[in-house]
Amino acid sequence: MQKLALITGTGSGIGKALAELLLDKNYKVVGYSRTNKIIHTNFTFIKIDLSDLAATKKLIFPKTNKSDVLLVNNAATIGTIVPFNKKTPTDIINEYQLNLISPTLLSQKFISTYKKNLKLLINIGSGAANNPIPSWSTYCATKAGLDMLTQVITEENYENLTVFSIHPGIVDTNMQKKIRDVDPNLFPLLNKFTSYYNNNELEDTETVAKKLYYIIQNFTEFTKNILSIRDVNIK
Repeated sequence: MQKLALITGTGSGIGKALAELLLDKNYKVVGYSRTNKIIHTNFTFIKIDLSDLAATKKLIFPKTNKSDVLLVNNAATIGTIVPFNKKTPTDIINEYQLNLISPTLLSQKFISTYKKNLKLLINIGSGAANNPIPSWSTYCATKAGLDMLTQVITEENYENLTVFSIHPGIVDTNMQKKIRDVDPNLFPLLNKFTSYYNNNELEDTETVAKKLYYIIQNFTEFTKNILSIRDVNIK
């Protein structure tokens, strides 16, 4: 039976790779993003800027007769990579909105919209949730918040709901390119992140998407609700 997947940030990177893989697996996919390159019979593109609070609050999930429904809160931004005292109020507000407020609102909407469906909620987290990285203040803080939100939702034990925060590791995306282009005076760890790229240590988005799909298909195997992609071995 065809399943429904709702994915944010399908314009590029992990979101796009996962959407394309799920479409190949006969999912019906709805992508929420500012841009789109996916054209497929079973793909519906909803143009939205999830850093816009008003637009996010108005978002309505589609009704469905599918028994299984998946939400992947993937859209996020590294934000302006500068020391905390150089962040503007607008930077801080927009970054918290996209990275934490938006997935929080969408998670609540998902749970309330599909009360009777078998629901899988995946928040795309980050190892930055556990590691204080200079010049990544809002990114680290919002990803830590997303991990805690995941754990609280789990503790509340909603019917027919499984929830994970999944840390994808260091992936070859536009975010990593933005990190490498930063002024070294503003980001003391620039050389470290540049070396990941130069040494071919970045994971490709297709591999991450395959591991996410494995989790989606075999979610009952996992006893922890915060997972690292590195610990997922595809059988």
